[in-house]
Amino acid sequence: MQTVEYRVSDHVGTIAMNRPERHNALGYDLLDDLDEAFDLAEADDAVRVVVLQGNGPSFCSGYDLKGSYYIHGPRSGVAEWNVKEAMLNLRGIEARYMRIWNFPKPTVAKVHGYALAGGCYLQMLCDVSVAAEDAVLGHPAMKRGGVSSMPLWQVLLGPKKARYLLMTGRTVDGREAERIGLVSLAAPRDRLDETVAGIAADIAAVGVADAFQNKEALNTLMEIQGLGAMFRYAGQMNSIRFVNRDKSKSSSESE
Repeated sequence: MQTVEYRVSDHVGTIAMNRPERHNALGYDLLDDLDEAFDLAEADDAVRVVVLQGNGPSFCSGYDLKGSYYIHGPRSGVAEWNVKEAMLNLRGIEARYMRIWNFPKPTVAKVHGYALAGGCYLQMLCDVSVAAEDAVLGHPAMKRGGVSSMPLWQVLLGPKKARYLLMTGRTVDGREAERIGLVSLAAPRDRLDETVAGIAADIAAVGVADAFQNKEALNTLMEIQGLGAMFRYAGQMNSIRFVNRDKSKSSSESE
């Protein structure tokens, strides 16, 4: 793995995104390496909890605008987006989201610096999120319109706060993110490491089977509420934005 560092200590598997010069923007390699790191953590019986974090100045600034499975246009061999191709692409994105959401071991996000758009999604998908008080979270790309591919906004924040952020594209700091439910907990920047380490240690102390059963029950309850359908529908609506965006681009280029 070139863009992720993976290590295990005291039953805690740490997955550290490692593109500091790009604020850990989610490019092709980083997304692939995250898949591999989560596979390693799942297969390792010594790992009881996974901490997801970012090296450098930020947790994750979102999808890489220079190229990623989400940003860089249609699949290989397709000249332009159409509804079918866009929806198939979003199914792949949805699968990555669900991989983390349904990961069979508890996950903890350690957030500092920027956690924007897709970067904010990553911490939302983890079971527990701890943000530095001065972290910056949100989805500023919503200022350009469209539909978020992440359906958890209203689930976590409630309609009023979720719509406030998604309709304005504004961001919040870690303290406000804790207050509105976007993260589990905020901590002073100089205490972020120890705070996350303490939480991870508490989770790791729980039996593997008990932790898995607990998470499976919690996730199944969310499925009963229709979460799986929410992910699929958000992807469908987001894919329409892909097509409209490309049509707008083609129109402006021809004028």
